[in-house]
Amino acid sequence: MKAAVAAGAAGALMLGGAGTFALWNATDDLDDAGTVTTGHLTMTTVPASGAWEDISVPATPVAFDAISETIVPGDTVKFTQNVTISAEGKNLSGELVIGNTAAAIPADLAGHVTVAVAATTSGPNISVVGNTITFSKPGTYTVPVTITVAFAKGNLTDAKTPAVTMDEAIDLPALSLTLNQTRA
Repeated sequence: MKAAVAAGAAGALMLGGAGTFALWNATDDLDDAGTVTTGHLTMTTVPASGAWEDISVPATPVAFDAISETIVPGDTVKFTQNVTISAEGKNLSGELVIGNTAAAIPADLAGHVTVAVAATTSGPNISVVGNTITFSKPGTYTVPVTITVAFAKGNLTDAKTPAVTMDEAIDLPALSLTLNQTRA
């Protein structure tokens, strides 16, 4: 008997603590709301659009053949290639980054060789500040991208470049180029 009274009291407390009962209920669709669709941000490289330049002397850059020529301390070479970016979405921008440099630069060249990426463009509906590309309207854009490889002269303490840096290959195909969405 005591258990039944306790159960009844507990039930009454739960009902009383849970608020009021709504006996009437109504539901309707949001016909006027329409739909919301997601946009996209994609990037592909344009085949056979790349070219190398030796920019060690910036005032007089010259062609560079990465297959038959090599770099030495103090050299800077750059590869320029077009990428196609398709952008659709409100408040859309993307930051261009280069990844996997640890796989591309051998350990003996670490600290002596740097690899950097930059985007340049001009035209309506697109702007570049640093490596952030902003799109004011949806569209497909061709953007020149440069990958710069710089081989520093020596180090800060004795201005010498160690012999272990000789005859090393920088594996640029191991690099990845990524356009990460950022907020415009």
